[in-house]
Amino acid sequence: MNRFVGVLALVTAGLIVVAPAGAQTTADLVAQAVLPLPEDLRDGATVYTYDDAGSRVVMREGTNHVECQPKNADGFTRCESVLMGPRRDLAAKLTAQGIEGDDLRAALAEAEAAGEIDPVPFGTLHYRHFDTGDRIQRLWLVRLPNATSDQLAMPTASQRDSSLAGMGLPWMMREGTENAHLMIPINGTEFSNPGGTMTRAKTKRIDDPIEQALLPLPDSLKDGATVVSYDPETGARNVLREGTNVIECQTRNPETMFIRCYHEQRGPEYDLRAKLGAQGMSNEDIGAEVEAARAAGTIPPRPFALDYRVYEDDDRIKYLWILRMPNTMSEDLGMPTGSQRDSSLAGQGLPWMMREGTPNAHLMI
Repeated sequence: MNRFVGVLALVTAGLIVVAPAGAQTTADLVAQAVLPLPEDLRDGATVYTYDDAGSRVVMREGTNHVECQPKNADGFTRCESVLMGPRRDLAAKLTAQGIEGDDLRAALAEAEAAGEIDPVPFGTLHYRHFDTGDRIQRLWLVRLPNATSDQLAMPTASQRDSSLAGMGLPWMMREGTENAHLMIPINGTEFSNPGGTMTRAKTKRIDDPIEQALLPLPDSLKDGATVVSYDPETGARNVLREGTNVIECQTRNPETMFIRCYHEQRGPEYDLRAKLGAQGMSNEDIGAEVEAARAAGTIPPRPFALDYRVYEDDDRIKYLWILRMPNTMSEDLGMPTGSQRDSSLAGQGLPWMMREGTPNAHLMI
């Protein structure tokens, strides 16, 4: 099996995991298999492997919506949604028959077209652990079949080297293909690549409004982003710089201290919010008006896309990316919902899903 298939289990269907030999007990293997997960998902996760015929062997029956395999021969430990199970099971049986690479992918595509397995759920989360620092040791990946970076407002510049140094930001790979996904390196935990010490930016000392507005973005997106501000008296939009990509950033809000960037599709929503706010409406009433406008089609629907945010004080998460996933559920995407706010304030937060099943559902990164 080639390295591409071996490394990116998420882009095919999952791999056969060779049950580790040696003196490890089942309890040892179960504990090892769930390491990629946040703690709130570990106790309820199913753990399984495959025998030589590609048949599933359950080592522990779980109670939640994720399942894991023990470390494979390449040193990776992986977990993901139970909804991916039938696809992985079929891939295991086919691989046991000697079908690999392009032939395996073609067979899975044929099975999907015939309705024998479901398509890869858009937005499903994949968890991966590796023991040594020559790879990204703790990595979560969001599957985004056939999506492009422009659709989702995502960066594509590789963060591999920064991730190996413990300072990686998320980035999109394989855009526009069935294997498209968002890489989320996890920094600052006991299982992460060591390093990650950085000097905090003195953002309040930045006087230039454009430089300030671009702070939430990775460097690769800054040059092409549009920058806007809003007149607090009238709510009128003021374009400070016309951009060339799909990202729009606002100057710092002096009341909330937030600096935000987002997909340009959300621009009309923020225009409306600014005008209603200038009329003295409460946040609750503004929200209701925005939803009514969205229902009427006068502003676009919420995009499935990344938002970027910087906050300048220490009582909130200072640097936050938010993957907007309207109306999705954690059980469908294999996502955790246990709050990581306190850990994030300490610089060790993991992603978690909020407001699942609502138009405001999102993954906090």
